[in-house]
Amino acid sequence: MKYTPYKITEEKLFFSIPIYQRLFEWDTENIVTLLNDLKSEYEHTNGEGDYFIGMLTSTKNNELVDGQQRFTVMMLLGSVMQDYYNDWKSFLITDNKSRLDFSSRPLDNTYLRSLIEHKEDGNHTFRNLKILEANLQIRKFVEKEYIQDEEKASFAKYIFKHLCFFISKLPEGYSPKDLNKYFERMNTSGKNLEQHEILKVKLLSNLDGDIDKYMLLWNKLADVDTLLIRKGKDENLTEIKRQALQSNISTVFANNLIDGIDHVVHDDGTSIDSIEMSASAPKNDREINKGSRCALSFPYLLLQVLYRKLNKKIKGEIRDFFKPSDLLSTFEKYLPFNGDNVNPEDIKDFMERLLKARLALDFCFVRPTEYGFSLDMNQSEDNNELKKLLMFQSMLYVSSSNYTNYRWFNWLMDDIDKYGIPQPDALFKSMKRKADEAFPLPPYEQLSYRNDIRYWFWRLDFYIWRHRKELFDKDSPELTIAENYIFKRNRSIEHIAPQTPQSNSMMKWDNSDDDNNLRDSFGNLVMISQGLNSSLSNESYEVKTAHVQSFCNGSKSGSIESLKLLVVHKNYPQGWTKESIEEHGMETYKWLENSVRDESGAVD
Repeated sequence: MKYTPYKITEEKLFFSIPIYQRLFEWDTENIVTLLNDLKSEYEHTNGEGDYFIGMLTSTKNNELVDGQQRFTVMMLLGSVMQDYYNDWKSFLITDNKSRLDFSSRPLDNTYLRSLIEHKEDGNHTFRNLKILEANLQIRKFVEKEYIQDEEKASFAKYIFKHLCFFISKLPEGYSPKDLNKYFERMNTSGKNLEQHEILKVKLLSNLDGDIDKYMLLWNKLADVDTLLIRKGKDENLTEIKRQALQSNISTVFANNLIDGIDHVVHDDGTSIDSIEMSASAPKNDREINKGSRCALSFPYLLLQVLYRKLNKKIKGEIRDFFKPSDLLSTFEKYLPFNGDNVNPEDIKDFMERLLKARLALDFCFVRPTEYGFSLDMNQSEDNNELKKLLMFQSMLYVSSSNYTNYRWFNWLMDDIDKYGIPQPDALFKSMKRKADEAFPLPPYEQLSYRNDIRYWFWRLDFYIWRHRKELFDKDSPELTIAENYIFKRNRSIEHIAPQTPQSNSMMKWDNSDDDNNLRDSFGNLVMISQGLNSSLSNESYEVKTAHVQSFCNGSKSGSIESLKLLVVHKNYPQGWTKESIEEHGMETYKWLENSVRDESGAVD
């Protein structure tokens, strides 16, 4: 049955999260992605369309077996949205009872309640930092994206009425032992059961005689953050990877080409009662967080492979196709698993494609890490061509969304299907050529604050990184900063000379059309994170260049947020004028023109 916060409130439903479930793990990227998706759906449908956050699974006593992360997010959304739309208050607390209870976690309950009641003052002896950061991020987003109170109220009302999810009840016949195993599987893997678990059973049950093999393979492929092939003793890893990517499923099994398919993990009989309580994330989560993760979650990977299998021909809008909340209905529509239209050979073909895509993402596309990105390609880490490809792919990754990842995914798979594991330079040239075709450079006048031009800030930063040795002096701090640059999903566009200058700013605007156009032109803009934008908003050029200087003198570490801003700092130490804006704008536009041409002669 479909639910919304409104319907949950109307039906007076309350939920709890068992002690053996994971602590809240969503990070800032997860929160911002959800908020951007909600905003996009809200604006795309004029506030009338539903946004599905997925499926929740509960016991008859409303213990959340699956979906505790998403329900916690709903509570955190409500903790902010109640300030803009009063009906959220009844969702959060009714008759002095919280809508969500963390079983046997009184400190978490108290802390969440303090956020709801706006009593988080920093004096708590216990603070759940993940929950606090999510709460702050939601508030920053709303305050940034919507200025008028009416706009905020409308957005908050939309989420209250249209944030949809399904609730699946476990059968009443589930014994304590069954529930133990159900919870145990999730605690062991550190993952929630998602719609793809249901899809697995529905699809693969049509493969008579091969079900066990395909079930085992599906489970391996679904664990997207664990590499399918990892280094073992005395193994020629390069040859194994090459062979695996060119093999079908039967050959992969026959030759044990991916880890863990030569045996089945057996149940050791452990019960939930024997698992000790812990405040730490499950083991797999802790280990994965130290390494790399896949560029796509498994539900999105399934949809990408299906989209490619369909030759990218679908009915309706592409944004509706790439909704993991509709995973089951989308597959039933295009790859039937019930009724007379089931074709087992089609399902097997899908599995072959899924295996190849997973291997391709392991070897041939960047994997986000805690400190940036990694890329395999069967190459040495010191390979300059590999580094160039890594930077270009990471630019494509951060400039894409869940609804547009199909672009780079299909560009990648086109080459994988032709060449297996391509050479890094060949793959770079191929993906760059397709990106140039997909994103033609608009006239300079259109690179304005009034338009969606985010891609061109990322593309310019890639050009600056590629030409860093030409643009920055040898052994200079600026060159070191450029060398260490990491692409991020920064999406806030900031004026270098502020729209509303403070009293200490040397730049003043009049209300002429020429000044307005110059102020909003590409030359006067940079793209940074929402957090940095908030701290630098309306600050003078002198303050902004001091921010860059803090990286140059070593008082700030990590990656700078904009190489364009670094160039401004280097080239205009005496100040930022209207003439500087025009000059910098024309210069960077010329760089963009060069970037979309053949760069084969660029110095790396």
